[in-house]
Amino acid sequence: MDKGKVLLSGSSGLVGTALSELLTAEGYQVGRLLRSEQAGQPYWNIQQHYLELKEFENPDVIIHLAGENIGDGRWTNDKKKKLLESRTLSTQLLVDHFKKAQPAPKLFICASAIGFYGNRGDQKLDENSAAGTDFVSQLASDWEESSQGIKEAGTRLVNLRTGIVISKKGGALAKMLPAFKLGLGGKIGSGKQIMSWIDINDMLRAILFVIENNNIQGPVNLVSPNPVTNQVFSQLLAKQLNRPCIFPLPEVLVKLLFAQMGKELLLSSTRVLPEKLLDAGFAFKYGKLEESFCSSLGVGENKLCT
Repeated sequence: MDKGKVLLSGSSGLVGTALSELLTAEGYQVGRLLRSEQAGQPYWNIQQHYLELKEFENPDVIIHLAGENIGDGRWTNDKKKKLLESRTLSTQLLVDHFKKAQPAPKLFICASAIGFYGNRGDQKLDENSAAGTDFVSQLASDWEESSQGIKEAGTRLVNLRTGIVISKKGGALAKMLPAFKLGLGGKIGSGKQIMSWIDINDMLRAILFVIENNNIQGPVNLVSPNPVTNQVFSQLLAKQLNRPCIFPLPEVLVKLLFAQMGKELLLSSTRVLPEKLLDAGFAFKYGKLEESFCSSLGVGENKLCT
C-alpha cells in the first residue's frame, strides 16, 4: 500500500536512519535528502541554495531533521554560528522552495528541541510555555521561526521539541555507557536537575502518529510523560548495568570541561510534558525510564526488567 512520498533530511543520523526504515515498512516512499548526489535519491547544497529533488519534487510530507550536532565540541562563537546556520538556512531553503510548489506538501515536520524552554527548575512546561533565555532557547526559537513561512502554502506545520533520546545506538545514552559500564558513572552536579527524555521507539511511533493525525499542528513535545532527576537517571542506568553509581561529576568540573555547553546541556533543569500527544490519544509504550532501559540495553542480570 502506497501511503505517499516523504522527503527526509538528516536521514543518516540516529533518528533519521530508524525513521526511514519505519516509514518504508509502513508503506511510505522515502526520499533521503543527501548532501552528495546518489542514484535515485534527492540531494541538496544548502550554501548554494540548491535542491535536486528528482522523484520527490512533490512530496506529501517533509521531515526536516538535519542540523549540526549540538553536543559535539565547545560552543565557540564559530561553533554557535554553525549550529544556528545549519538549522535556519537549511529550513529556509526548504520553505522557500516548497511554499511555491504545486501542489504544496500536506505536512512539514521540522525538528526542534526542549532546549526551547531553557533552564526552568521544577516548573511544569507544556507546548504553550514561553521560551527561555539561554543560547539553546534562542537556537530552538530561531529554528522554529525559520519554518513558519511554509504555512503560507496551507501546509500543516509541526515543530518537534525533542528531549533526550534513549537509544544505545547513539545520542546521550551511548556517550554515557562506557563510563557506567566501567563502574565510573554517577550524578552530574547536584543531580537534582530534571531530565526530560523519550525512548527512540516511542519517538518514531509519535512521529508516525503526527503524520497520520491531521489535527496535530504547531509545537509538539516529544518526551515521556515521566521525566526524572539526573540522580534517578544515573542510579537506574547503573542498576541496569549492575554497576555502582558512586562517581559524581561536580558542577565546577562540568563548567571547566564543557563551559557554556556543559551549563546549558548537562546542568540545566527542564520538566517538559507531552500534553499535545496525550490529548490526541497517543499511548507511550516505554513511558517509564526502567522500561526504556530494558528495551534499549536488554534484560541482563539486573532487577529493573523483572
